[in-house]
Amino acid sequence: MSENPERESSADNDRCVLNSWHEWDIDGADRRIILCVETSLELRPGHPGFDPVALEVLIRDGNDMVRTSASPVDGLRIVPARWTV
Repeated sequence: MSENPERESSADNDRCVLNSWHEWDIDGADRRIILCVETSLELRPGHPGFDPVALEVLIRDGNDMVRTSASPVDGLRIVPARWTV
C-alpha cells in the first residue's frame, strides 16, 4: 500500500507514468539500484506544457515508489517518454 493516500485515491493517478524499470549504476566496486520512471510530462522548464506542480507530484510519487519497493532502491531517475515511429 502506498504511503501517499492521495495517490491511490486519485482518479487519474499514474497517467503521467508510462513505464518504470530498475537500472544498475556501477562505479568500480560500488553498485546503486536506480528506479527509472518514464513520463509523458514535459520536463524542460520554459517549454510549452511544462507544469512544475505536476512534476513535483511525479517526484513525490516516485519517491513513494522507492520507499515502498520490495527491493532496495538507492535513487530515482525521471526520463522523458520514448518516441516510436
